[in-house]
Parts: sequence; structure tokens; C-alpha cells
Amino acid sequence: MARIAFADESGTSVASKCYSIGVITVPGERLSEFDDWIRTLKQRHGVSDELKWHKIRKGHGAINCTLDLLHGIAISDDLTYDALVVHKELYRNWQGNSQQQELAFYKTYTQLLRYVANRTQETIRVLIDNRVDTYGKQHEVVETIGNHMLNKLESSGRLDAVEKVDSKKVVGIQAVDVLTGAITAAHQCHLNPNFKIHLGKQVAIRRLASLLGWDDLCYDTMPDPKLNVWHFPIEYRAIPRTRKYKLRNSIPYVSAMDLK
Repeated sequence: MARIAFADESGTSVASKCYSIGVITVPGERLSEFDDWIRTLKQRHGVSDELKWHKIRKGHGAINCTLDLLHGIAISDDLTYDALVVHKELYRNWQGNSQQQELAFYKTYTQLLRYVANRTQETIRVLIDNRVDTYGKQHEVVETIGNHMLNKLESSGRLDAVEKVDSKKVVGIQAVDVLTGAITAAHQCHLNPNFKIHLGKQVAIRRLASLLGWDDLCYDTMPDPKLNVWHFPIEYRAIPRTRKYKLRNSIPYVSAMDLK
């Protein structure tokens, strides 16, 4: 059975200095268990709506749900999370009109999925959020080019399909949305000290970083087989630095008082 990858992006708006693409992978035979786990976390923390980064403000339940998501992925035997963080000013292909930027965006999407498939040496079915594109079949192009790249590498990994789905109906997309949103926001704050985000998001970033034994989420870990954050292009690598994480198991949950 093919491995399942849930993918989503954050930070593609004009004002953002960087964007990120995140991917959570799960063995196909564990998909039902994975979905049930996320739904259980949402219920436990009182998250009745779609779990999304842009909705994290005054509700501490969504932050605590995100903490449990990151911790659960980090301690699991077979779940992985990858994020490609792209510094727009350093990415030459991004320097153009909106159509050129769309092509550049999907080029990095392909690079990340190719990397994940090659690392796992497995067949991967990819589910991505149903974003609106100028060319409606960009996801099919990603699949075709990604497999061409994997063939050139003589890799056993393969993209079985790249499909657009509705994130409201797919909790795996929601999970990758909130993790990728937090990482992107942390990088935005590092690249632009004047970047303003809500207190709830600041608290979430600090608590997630603390879970990893860090003071912030603006670092890369490339390469790491479990929690892999990749700065792109090469000129952006290790800025501000590459760090290994040391998972902490005693991070307290966020309370309502922490958000006042």
C-alpha cells in the first residue's frame, strides 16, 4: 500500500519574505488510525472547526492541539514531517510576474516531494490543499516531473498520484497547515523584525520551539529523517543556523491566561 503524504503551503502572499511547503507522511495501512488520532486531539482540546494556523489567536485549545501533533509525530516510529522554507529574495525563479511565481512555487513543491519519495524509497500518494492556480493542472505537472526526476536518480520512490482535496474534509491537511504556518511565521519574524503577528501565534511559536529544545522555530534541521526543515535556496542554508532538536516531554499546555 502506498505511503500517504499530506501537503500544504504558507506565506505565498506578496507581503511575505518567505513561503513554506510542509509535508506529513504516514504509512497507507495506518491512515485510518492517523485520522482518528487527529480527530481525537481536536476533540480533546475543544477544536470543533477546521484546524488552521490563521485561526490561532485567542483559543488556547488549537495551540495545545498543535503541540500534541508535533510531539506525536516526533515520537512516532513511522510518521515524518518535512518543510521547505523558501527565501523569496534569494530564489531567482521567484523574481517575475505572478505566473512565473506560480511556476517557481510548483518547482519547489516538486523538489520537496521528490526528496521525500527518494528518502523513503516508497510509492507515495500525495494529497494537497485545493489552492486556486492560473493553470489548473499544476499538481499533475508536479507528479510527472517528480517521477521523471526520481527515474533519473534510479530511485525506488515514486509519486503514485498528486491530488487536490478540500482541507475541511481532510484532517491530515489541517495538521500540516498548522505546523507549516507556525514555522513560516517564525521565519517571517526572523527575516523581518517589524513583522506583526497575534499574541496567540507568538505564544504558539515559543511553546513549539520549547518542545524541540529551541528558543525559536526559525532554524533548519536539514537533513533529518523525522522532522526535516530545509532552507532554500542554498544561499539561505543554515541561516541563522542548522540545529538538531532535543525533544522535551514536559512542556506545559498553554492556558487562557497565557494569551492575555
